[in-house]
Amino acid sequence: MKRIERILAAVRFDSMDRLPKGEFYLEDEFITELLSLKKAVTFEDRAQACELCGLDALAFSPLEEEDENNRVWKNIETWRKETDFFIFAIIDGPFQGTAKLFSSFTDYLLAIAKSDPIIPDLISKSVRINTELGLKALVSGANGIIVADDIAYKGGTFISPKALKKDFFPGLKKQVHVLKEQNPPVFFHADGDLLPVMDDLLDSGINGLHSLDFSSLEDITKVRMATEHKLCLMGGYDLGWFEAENRIEKALELIKAASLQDLNGGYIFGSSAGILGNTLSAKQVLPVYQWLNNVS
Repeated sequence: MKRIERILAAVRFDSMDRLPKGEFYLEDEFITELLSLKKAVTFEDRAQACELCGLDALAFSPLEEEDENNRVWKNIETWRKETDFFIFAIIDGPFQGTAKLFSSFTDYLLAIAKSDPIIPDLISKSVRINTELGLKALVSGANGIIVADDIAYKGGTFISPKALKKDFFPGLKKQVHVLKEQNPPVFFHADGDLLPVMDDLLDSGINGLHSLDFSSLEDITKVRMATEHKLCLMGGYDLGWFEAENRIEKALELIKAASLQDLNGGYIFGSSAGILGNTLSAKQVLPVYQWLNNVS
């Protein structure tokens, strides 16, 4: 089974040959250690590192500066041309996108608390900008979209679920609807406890949920039970677990919590951060990913 087929099978809750794996990004120092490099990391090195970890899916944010041909997704074009990975494009959601229009997050939260009349217009602007960006990504070769909208932390959502439902989730639903007209899977990314707004996320029309940055595996089980066959889950492996002696056991516990009973449907393994960073030891990370190659 090819990588793109494997990810799509996970999204559709179809049978697969093995558990799929996905990360957003591998940082340079991690790749340098993994491949024992003595030179700067190249595109070929990065692709080799992803191959060695057995990844199926990667994710890319838009380039900060467009090239001469107005290609903010040139990175996606390159990976689509040169590799067979499933490529997600990361775009902002209404909450995160609107936050970027303020000078500080504190000012943003205060404006929401005061029901500043400018908020609805800024939300509409954010939805429009990021929907257009997502459509450009699909044209550039992205296989799926991740709407990144950090609405929560471990203690709950940054603003009340009621306020999110009133002001922001309608924009998310509109954004997802337009993108899904092109038939890609659309995932939602947010750290923290999303259980209080799970029904609203389901109502938005998303196909999957990334991060699973909950306080316990029991919370991930609750999410799995609440979403059943409706959402493909992705992530959930705490970066600290790579340093633990029972790192393999933690991976198995996570898979059992996030998957359906056959350990095969509706789940893509990955770290909750989505990034294998410079602080991680490749010698600790690689055994986990190699073990996963035999999980089916």
